[in-house]
Amino acid sequence: MAQAGGPVVVADEPDVAAVAAPAGYDWTGLYAGLSAISGTFSDDGGLTSDGTGGFGLQAGYLRDFGTLVAGGELAYAKGDYDAFPASDWTSTRLKLIGGYGAGRLMPYGFVGLSKYDVDQTTPLSDTVTIYGVGAKYAVTPKIAVGLEYLVENKTNYDNTGFDLENSEIALRVDYRF
Repeated sequence: MAQAGGPVVVADEPDVAAVAAPAGYDWTGLYAGLSAISGTFSDDGGLTSDGTGGFGLQAGYLRDFGTLVAGGELAYAKGDYDAFPASDWTSTRLKLIGGYGAGRLMPYGFVGLSKYDVDQTTPLSDTVTIYGVGAKYAVTPKIAVGLEYLVENKTNYDNTGFDLENSEIALRVDYRF
């Protein structure tokens, strides 16, 4: 039978394009920044002091492997002991960092070593272990802010017979290159 107007043309179904996933944030690259530090120093001999008004400088490199982020950091921190007016401390730190790249947020942990110096009448200095956790948030592609908790430990610090523990919280701002 003939149809009025001729044969019916069946239109092809339109191609459905997959929706692209949003691009993840890439933590790879060099960074440098500043930190404001507050913490507590104690030893097994009963000495304890709060340290406020400390500051730090840090520089490092991170490599983003997808969800795993790894890298290293060199940092310098300086502060004073409230309970010991004549004592300031400095710490030069080398950290190995491992984190989770969750977009613009990166929680991380670290381990490392520091050269912890106490400037007093008789200066003290020793290499101590460090460890801690932190998190960074990329506010812009170039600026990241973060919070970090760090502990420095040493048994028999500088052969004094005392066990040192310095724990601190740092608010950090990094510029990414």
